Amino acid sequence: MVLCMLALPVFAVLAIFSVKYRRLTLDALDCLFRTVQLKKCDTGLDQKIKASLTGKVFKFSPSLGGFFYKHYKIISWVILILFIWSFFTGSVGLYNYIQYGNCNGPGSTGICIFDPTGEHSGISECEDLEIDTHEGKNITLPILKDDDPIIGPEGAELTVIWFGCYSCKYTKIAEPIVKEVIEHYNGRVNFQFKTFFLPSHELSYESSLAADCAQEQGRYFEYHDKLFENQEELNAVTLVRLASDIGLDVQQFEACMRSEKYKSEVEGDTLMGINAGIPGTPTFFVNGQKIVGPKPAKTFIKIIDDELEHSQ
Repeated sequence: MVLCMLALPVFAVLAIFSVKYRRLTLDALDCLFRTVQLKKCDTGLDQKIKASLTGKVFKFSPSLGGFFYKHYKIISWVILILFIWSFFTGSVGLYNYIQYGNCNGPGSTGICIFDPTGEHSGISECEDLEIDTHEGKNITLPILKDDDPIIGPEGAELTVIWFGCYSCKYTKIAEPIVKEVIEHYNGRVNFQFKTFFLPSHELSYESSLAADCAQEQGRYFEYHDKLFENQEELNAVTLVRLASDIGLDVQQFEACMRSEKYKSEVEGDTLMGINAGIPGTPTFFVNGQKIVGPKPAKTFIKIIDDELEHSQ
Protein backbone atom coordinates (compact mmCIF):
# COMPACT_ATOMS: atom_id res chain seq x y z
CA MET A 1 0.00 0.00 0.00
CA VAL A 2 2.76 2.44 0.97
CA LEU A 3 4.65 1.85 -2.27
CA CYS A 4 1.42 2.35 -4.22
CA MET A 5 0.94 5.75 -2.56
CA LEU A 6 4.50 6.74 -3.43
CA ALA A 7 4.18 5.49 -6.99
CA LEU A 8 0.82 7.14 -7.68
CA PRO A 9 2.08 10.70 -8.37
CA VAL A 10 4.98 9.33 -10.43
CA PHE A 11 2.70 7.11 -12.51
CA ALA A 12 0.24 9.99 -12.93
CA VAL A 13 2.92 12.17 -14.52
CA LEU A 14 4.29 9.36 -16.71
CA ALA A 15 0.74 8.46 -17.76
CA ILE A 16 0.64 11.65 -19.80
CA PHE A 17 3.16 10.11 -22.18
CA SER A 18 2.54 6.35 -21.92
CA VAL A 19 -0.51 4.07 -22.00
CA LYS A 20 1.39 1.57 -19.83
CA TYR A 21 1.58 4.04 -16.97
CA ARG A 22 -2.07 4.98 -17.37
CA ARG A 23 -2.98 1.40 -16.46
CA LEU A 24 -0.58 1.48 -13.53
CA THR A 25 -2.05 4.78 -12.38
CA LEU A 26 -5.53 3.27 -12.39
CA ASP A 27 -4.26 0.26 -10.43
CA ALA A 28 -2.64 2.57 -7.87
CA LEU A 29 -5.83 4.61 -7.54
CA ASP A 30 -7.92 1.47 -7.15
CA CYS A 31 -5.55 0.21 -4.44
CA LEU A 32 -5.69 3.53 -2.64
CA PHE A 33 -9.50 3.71 -2.71
CA ARG A 34 -9.82 0.12 -1.45
CA THR A 35 -7.46 0.83 1.42
CA VAL A 36 -9.42 3.96 2.40
CA GLN A 37 -12.56 1.78 2.45
CA LEU A 38 -10.70 -0.74 4.66
CA LYS A 39 -10.81 -3.30 1.87
CA LYS A 40 -7.94 -5.51 0.75
CA CYS A 41 -5.94 -4.26 -2.20
CA ASP A 42 -6.02 -7.08 -4.74
CA THR A 43 -4.32 -5.50 -7.75
CA GLY A 44 -0.94 -6.92 -6.77
CA LEU A 45 0.65 -3.61 -7.69
CA ASP A 46 2.39 -3.30 -4.35
CA GLN A 47 4.15 -6.62 -4.86
CA LYS A 48 5.00 -5.75 -8.47
CA ILE A 49 6.65 -2.52 -7.38
CA LYS A 50 8.46 -4.31 -4.55
CA ALA A 51 9.76 -6.99 -6.92
CA SER A 52 10.81 -4.48 -9.55
CA LEU A 53 12.68 -2.25 -7.08
CA THR A 54 14.30 -5.22 -5.35
CA GLY A 55 15.49 -6.52 -8.70
CA LYS A 56 17.10 -3.19 -9.59
CA VAL A 57 18.80 -2.93 -6.20
CA PHE A 58 19.90 -6.59 -6.40
CA LYS A 59 21.71 -5.94 -9.69
CA PHE A 60 23.65 -3.16 -8.01
CA SER A 61 24.35 -5.11 -4.81
CA PRO A 62 22.92 -8.56 -3.91
CA SER A 63 23.36 -7.99 -0.19
CA LEU A 64 21.65 -4.60 -0.41
CA GLY A 65 18.88 -6.13 -2.51
CA GLY A 66 18.28 -8.78 0.16
CA PHE A 67 18.20 -6.13 2.86
CA PHE A 68 15.69 -4.05 0.85
CA TYR A 69 13.43 -7.09 0.25
CA LYS A 70 13.45 -8.04 3.94
CA HIS A 71 12.82 -4.51 5.27
CA TYR A 72 10.92 -2.97 2.39
CA LYS A 73 7.92 -2.00 4.57
CA ILE A 74 10.06 0.06 6.95
CA ILE A 75 12.01 1.56 4.07
CA SER A 76 8.84 2.45 2.18
CA TRP A 77 7.33 4.11 5.25
CA VAL A 78 10.50 6.17 5.75
CA ILE A 79 10.40 7.22 2.09
CA LEU A 80 6.71 8.09 2.38
CA ILE A 81 7.33 10.27 5.46
CA LEU A 82 10.19 12.03 3.69
CA PHE A 83 8.00 12.52 0.63
CA ILE A 84 5.17 14.04 2.68
CA TRP A 85 7.63 16.28 4.55
CA SER A 86 9.23 17.41 1.29
CA PHE A 87 5.82 18.14 -0.19
CA PHE A 88 4.83 20.13 2.91
CA THR A 89 8.03 22.18 3.06
CA GLY A 90 7.92 22.73 -0.69
CA SER A 91 4.35 23.99 -0.45
CA VAL A 92 5.27 26.34 2.40
CA GLY A 93 8.25 27.55 0.40
CA LEU A 94 6.10 28.19 -2.67
CA TYR A 95 3.56 30.10 -0.57
CA ASN A 96 6.30 32.23 1.00
CA TYR A 97 7.82 32.89 -2.41
CA ILE A 98 4.50 34.01 -3.87
CA GLN A 99 3.80 36.20 -0.85
CA TYR A 100 7.27 37.50 0.01
CA GLY A 101 9.68 36.74 -2.84
CA ASN A 102 11.66 34.19 -0.77
CA CYS A 103 10.91 30.60 0.23
CA ASN A 104 11.75 31.33 3.86
CA GLY A 105 9.86 34.59 4.38
CA PRO A 106 10.59 38.32 4.09
CA GLY A 107 13.30 38.36 6.74
CA SER A 108 15.40 35.60 5.17
CA THR A 109 18.18 35.44 2.60
CA GLY A 110 18.29 31.63 2.56
CA ILE A 111 18.51 29.56 -0.60
CA CYS A 112 15.22 29.39 -2.48
CA ILE A 113 14.71 26.97 -5.38
CA PHE A 114 12.13 29.35 -6.88
CA ASP A 115 14.67 32.19 -6.85
CA PRO A 116 17.96 30.44 -7.77
CA THR A 117 19.77 33.68 -8.66
CA GLY A 118 18.94 35.24 -5.30
CA GLU A 119 17.55 38.30 -7.06
CA HIS A 120 15.05 39.02 -4.28
CA SER A 121 17.26 38.14 -1.32
CA GLY A 122 20.74 39.36 -2.16
CA ILE A 123 22.45 41.50 0.48
CA SER A 124 25.87 42.88 1.24
CA GLU A 125 26.64 40.96 4.40
CA CYS A 126 27.91 42.55 7.60
CA GLU A 127 30.44 39.85 8.45
CA ASP A 128 33.29 42.35 8.56
CA LEU A 129 31.46 44.13 11.42
CA GLU A 130 31.13 40.90 13.41
CA ILE A 131 27.41 41.38 13.99
CA ASP A 132 25.69 38.71 16.04
CA THR A 133 22.46 37.81 14.25
CA HIS A 134 21.76 34.52 16.04
CA GLU A 135 18.25 33.84 17.23
CA GLY A 136 17.79 34.66 20.86
CA LYS A 137 20.20 37.58 20.77
CA ASN A 138 18.77 40.65 22.46
CA ILE A 139 18.06 43.21 19.79
CA THR A 140 16.83 46.77 19.87
CA LEU A 141 14.44 47.75 17.11
CA PRO A 142 15.53 50.88 15.23
CA ILE A 143 13.77 54.17 15.86
CA LEU A 144 12.96 57.20 13.76
CA LYS A 145 15.26 60.20 14.15
CA ASP A 146 14.47 63.80 13.30
CA ASP A 147 17.85 64.34 11.65
CA ASP A 148 17.60 61.34 9.30
CA PRO A 149 16.05 62.10 5.89
CA ILE A 150 12.52 61.06 5.00
CA ILE A 151 12.04 59.78 1.47
CA GLY A 152 8.48 60.31 0.36
CA PRO A 153 5.64 62.47 1.63
CA GLU A 154 5.91 64.13 5.03
CA GLY A 155 3.32 63.21 7.65
CA ALA A 156 2.65 59.72 6.31
CA GLU A 157 0.73 57.23 8.45
CA LEU A 158 3.63 54.77 8.41
CA THR A 159 7.38 55.24 8.07
CA VAL A 160 9.51 52.30 6.99
CA ILE A 161 13.09 52.37 8.27
CA TRP A 162 15.62 51.48 5.58
CA PHE A 163 19.25 50.60 6.29
CA GLY A 164 21.32 50.91 3.13
CA CYS A 165 24.83 51.43 1.82
CA TYR A 166 25.54 53.69 -1.15
CA SER A 167 28.20 51.26 -2.37
CA CYS A 168 25.93 48.21 -2.08
CA LYS A 169 24.53 46.97 -5.39
CA TYR A 170 21.55 45.38 -3.63
CA THR A 171 20.63 48.66 -1.98
CA LYS A 172 20.67 50.21 -5.45
CA ILE A 173 18.35 47.46 -6.70
CA ALA A 174 15.96 48.31 -3.86
CA GLU A 175 15.86 52.02 -4.76
CA PRO A 176 13.22 51.80 -7.56
CA ILE A 177 11.22 49.31 -5.49
CA VAL A 178 11.03 51.85 -2.65
CA LYS A 179 9.80 54.50 -5.06
CA GLU A 180 7.17 52.09 -6.41
CA VAL A 181 5.91 51.40 -2.89
CA ILE A 182 5.77 55.12 -2.05
CA GLU A 183 3.79 55.81 -5.22
CA HIS A 184 1.43 52.90 -4.51
CA TYR A 185 0.38 54.34 -1.15
CA ASN A 186 -0.09 57.87 -2.43
CA GLY A 187 0.95 59.76 0.70
CA ARG A 188 0.25 57.12 3.34
CA VAL A 189 3.77 55.61 3.54
CA ASN A 190 7.30 56.98 3.48
CA PHE A 191 10.81 55.70 4.20
CA GLN A 192 13.59 56.93 6.47
CA PHE A 193 17.01 56.11 5.05
CA LYS A 194 19.76 55.26 7.53
CA THR A 195 23.28 54.92 6.19
CA PHE A 196 24.95 51.66 7.13
CA PHE A 197 28.56 51.74 6.04
CA LEU A 198 30.46 48.53 5.35
CA PRO A 199 34.27 48.63 5.72
CA SER A 200 34.63 46.06 2.95
CA HIS A 201 32.89 48.37 0.47
CA GLU A 202 35.04 51.05 -1.08
CA LEU A 203 33.70 54.58 -0.47
CA SER A 204 30.88 53.25 1.74
CA TYR A 205 31.82 55.47 4.67
CA GLU A 206 32.81 58.47 2.51
CA SER A 207 29.61 58.39 0.48
CA SER A 208 27.59 58.26 3.70
CA LEU A 209 29.41 61.36 4.95
CA ALA A 210 28.88 63.04 1.59
CA ALA A 211 25.12 62.46 1.73
CA ASP A 212 24.98 64.15 5.15
CA CYS A 213 27.08 67.04 3.87
CA ALA A 214 24.60 67.44 1.00
CA GLN A 215 21.74 67.35 3.49
CA GLU A 216 23.42 70.22 5.34
CA GLN A 217 22.85 72.36 2.26
CA GLY A 218 19.28 71.14 1.77
CA ARG A 219 19.99 68.98 -1.28
CA TYR A 220 20.01 65.51 0.22
CA PHE A 221 17.48 63.89 -2.11
CA GLU A 222 19.23 64.98 -5.29
CA TYR A 223 22.58 63.78 -3.96
CA HIS A 224 21.10 60.50 -2.70
CA ASP A 225 19.83 59.73 -6.20
CA LYS A 226 23.10 60.78 -7.82
CA LEU A 227 25.10 58.43 -5.60
CA PHE A 228 23.10 55.42 -6.76
CA GLU A 229 23.07 56.57 -10.40
CA ASN A 230 26.88 56.78 -10.36
CA GLN A 231 27.56 53.87 -8.01
CA GLU A 232 29.89 52.02 -10.38
CA GLU A 233 32.22 55.01 -10.77
CA LEU A 234 32.28 56.37 -7.23
CA ASN A 235 35.61 57.78 -6.04
CA ALA A 236 36.79 60.82 -4.10
CA VAL A 237 36.66 63.01 -7.20
CA THR A 238 33.20 61.79 -8.17
CA LEU A 239 31.78 62.69 -4.77
CA VAL A 240 32.82 66.31 -5.27
CA ARG A 241 31.69 66.38 -8.91
CA LEU A 242 28.24 65.17 -7.95
CA ALA A 243 28.04 67.95 -5.37
CA SER A 244 28.84 70.46 -8.08
CA ASP A 245 26.36 68.89 -10.50
CA ILE A 246 23.44 69.49 -8.15
CA GLY A 247 24.50 73.05 -7.33
CA LEU A 248 26.05 72.65 -3.88
CA ASP A 249 28.61 75.11 -2.52
CA VAL A 250 31.62 72.94 -3.33
CA GLN A 251 33.98 74.66 -0.88
CA GLN A 252 31.53 74.15 1.98
CA PHE A 253 30.98 70.56 0.86
CA GLU A 254 34.71 69.78 0.75
CA ALA A 255 35.27 71.37 4.15
CA CYS A 256 32.44 69.25 5.54
CA MET A 257 34.03 66.12 4.10
CA ARG A 258 37.55 66.92 5.33
CA SER A 259 36.37 67.53 8.88
CA GLU A 260 34.18 64.42 8.86
CA LYS A 261 31.57 66.68 10.39
CA TYR A 262 28.86 64.02 10.39
CA LYS A 263 30.99 61.08 11.48
CA SER A 264 28.93 60.59 14.63
CA GLU A 265 25.71 60.57 12.58
CA VAL A 266 27.00 57.91 10.20
CA GLU A 267 28.41 55.79 13.01
CA GLY A 268 25.22 56.24 15.04
CA ASP A 269 23.01 54.94 12.23
CA THR A 270 25.35 52.01 11.65
CA LEU A 271 25.38 51.18 15.36
CA MET A 272 21.57 51.28 15.37
CA GLY A 273 21.57 48.70 12.58
CA ILE A 274 24.05 46.53 14.49
CA ASN A 275 21.88 46.66 17.61
CA ALA A 276 18.87 45.72 15.49
CA GLY A 277 20.74 42.62 14.31
CA ILE A 278 20.52 43.34 10.60
CA PRO A 279 22.30 40.71 8.47
CA GLY A 280 23.31 43.16 5.74
CA THR A 281 22.11 45.84 3.37
CA PRO A 282 19.46 46.55 2.42
CA THR A 283 17.32 45.73 5.45
CA PHE A 284 13.94 47.30 6.14
CA PHE A 285 11.79 47.53 9.26
CA VAL A 286 8.04 47.93 9.00
CA ASN A 287 7.54 48.56 12.70
CA GLY A 288 8.69 45.23 14.15
CA GLN A 289 8.57 43.27 10.87
CA LYS A 290 11.94 42.85 9.16
CA ILE A 291 12.37 42.65 5.40
CA VAL A 292 15.82 41.62 4.19
CA GLY A 293 17.03 42.20 0.65
CA PRO A 294 15.43 43.94 -2.32
CA LYS A 295 12.19 41.98 -2.08
CA PRO A 296 9.49 42.70 -4.71
CA ALA A 297 7.13 45.60 -4.13
CA LYS A 298 4.30 43.14 -3.43
CA THR A 299 6.20 41.91 -0.37
CA PHE A 300 6.32 45.41 1.09
CA ILE A 301 2.70 46.05 0.15
CA LYS A 302 1.43 42.91 1.88
CA ILE A 303 3.31 43.64 5.11
CA ILE A 304 2.50 47.35 5.07
CA ASP A 305 -1.19 46.65 4.42
CA ASP A 306 -1.24 44.40 7.49
CA GLU A 307 0.44 47.09 9.60
CA LEU A 308 -1.91 49.83 8.39
CA GLU A 309 -4.91 47.62 9.06
CA HIS A 310 -3.76 46.81 12.59
CA SER A 311 -3.07 50.45 13.37
CA GLN A 312 -6.65 51.52 12.57
